[in-house]
Amino acid sequence: MFRENVNHLQESIFESTNWMNPRIKTKLDKSWAPIFYKYVFCNIDEKPFSVLYSDTGRPNFPVNIALSLEYIKHLKNYSDDELIDNFYFNYLVNYAVGIRVLGELNLAEKTLYDFRARIYRYLVQHPEQEDLIFASFLNLTKNFIKQAGISTEEQRMDSTMFMSNIKKAGRIALAFDVLERAVKSVPENLLTPNLKEVLKPEFKTDVIYEAKPSENESKLDMLLNLCLEIKNIIEKTDEIKDPDILRILERFISEQSVFDEQKNKLKAKDNKDIPTNSLQSAYDEDATYRKKGDKAQSGYTLNIA
Repeated sequence: MFRENVNHLQESIFESTNWMNPRIKTKLDKSWAPIFYKYVFCNIDEKPFSVLYSDTGRPNFPVNIALSLEYIKHLKNYSDDELIDNFYFNYLVNYAVGIRVLGELNLAEKTLYDFRARIYRYLVQHPEQEDLIFASFLNLTKNFIKQAGISTEEQRMDSTMFMSNIKKAGRIALAFDVLERAVKSVPENLLTPNLKEVLKPEFKTDVIYEAKPSENESKLDMLLNLCLEIKNIIEKTDEIKDPDILRILERFISEQSVFDEQKNKLKAKDNKDIPTNSLQSAYDEDATYRKKGDKAQSGYTLNIA
């Protein structure tokens, strides 16, 4: 259930800044955190993101915090592990996202991945709608321009891969789930050394938790080619524990990749080229997408008479 986060507007007597040495407080005031809080965090409009959540259930993790953490992740080039550690123990990061007491809010890895997955699915399912991330980024940019009194008639060009990277991060998690299910369906003696690595806990840690934003594209390409490798093995053997996995692999590979003849390997498609009815879960291939009235939903359709 969607709920806006306004808790940061309520002061608390337990705020760490109330007990800081004045010199330390002065250093905090001159750091990047108050600037980020005032001009980024406080200017994030959460309402457009309400379409990602249902009207019932538990309240969502604050969108302005989740989105701010994505900005900080790319600003500092943090891996997900580093981002979560800094969220727990770095007061500058906490201050930047409106938290004044360390340990006040819990953040699980799944919360990050779920937020990215929701955005990715919405973008795929609503290609005609405005990009939620880009729209938010654009609003923040306009506010910066206004506050700084900058003329936009002539400007220095720069770019960021933030929008692209958050989409790829959602695809990486899906690619890993498909690959892991496929590898587990094949007897270990048939697996290549590369595929045996997939079964080790540190593989998932390296691919998802510790990956830098700049590595997203190469990680996704690597997972797709491992999917192709396990698909070739499955096609040549009858010793498969999961009768559906070959169909899922074929569908996933065709939806997510193209074959690069020069490099003789798969390459991830651009986000805009992913079909709207693409696979959304490695373990629930029948889940689909539909629109009823003005509500968009992913899941099953049930008709009762």
